Amino acid sequence: MKFDVSFRRSRGFTLIELLVVIAIIGVIAALLLPGLSRARSKSQRTTCLNNLKQINLGLRMYADDNNDTLPNTNAVTSAYKGLIKIYVGLEAPSSLNDRLFACPADRFTVDSINNVITAGSIHEDSAWEFSSYGFNGLNRLSDSLPGVAGRKLGSLKEPTKTVLLAEISGFTGFSWHDRNSPPIVNNARSVVSFADGHTDYVRIYWNGFLGKTDSPMFYDPPVGYDYKWSGE
Repeated sequence: MKFDVSFRRSRGFTLIELLVVIAIIGVIAALLLPGLSRARSKSQRTTCLNNLKQINLGLRMYADDNNDTLPNTNAVTSAYKGLIKIYVGLEAPSSLNDRLFACPADRFTVDSINNVITAGSIHEDSAWEFSSYGFNGLNRLSDSLPGVAGRKLGSLKEPTKTVLLAEISGFTGFSWHDRNSPPIVNNARSVVSFADGHTDYVRIYWNGFLGKTDSPMFYDPPVGYDYKWSGE
């Protein structure tokens, strides 16, 4: 028996077809990447909102055990962490393992004198007790400055607007979640936690002056903002 076997030559992609496919993939990627970036940013903000809500609760428990008095520590330092961390289930010395105190967007710091981004994150720095979050206690340095250090929690006026804790970026006027150039700008947003226990992502007012004593934490914002540093 005789078999007649014929072979059909397979046809590959032409160069033009490959270029078209690559172009289509590029367009799809360009459409998807902004959405993925927004989703990632939203996830990071959600993590910070949840972190600060838990830390706020620990701070309030500390106050309950100390005659309704908040920690008498300076602003944007992490001394408060040593006082309250037992209330959030941390007993070991501070370390990078303290994920509750780490903002996932905390990937850079800012030189507030020159208004430029510098390398390194705050929550990876032992000098900050591995914490991305600061306590609103600037009044610890002077009674003329805003803040709530050593204040009775129940004495704070407008607790829905009075800051207890915030991302350290919020104290100095930049945002880890919405990076700008230059980084310090008016209305940069940060996650903030308040005296009534709620936490929000708010605009921070900056008066336009650079310098360590001109950062947003040194003055209350004008009317129209959802926060204030002073307890009055």
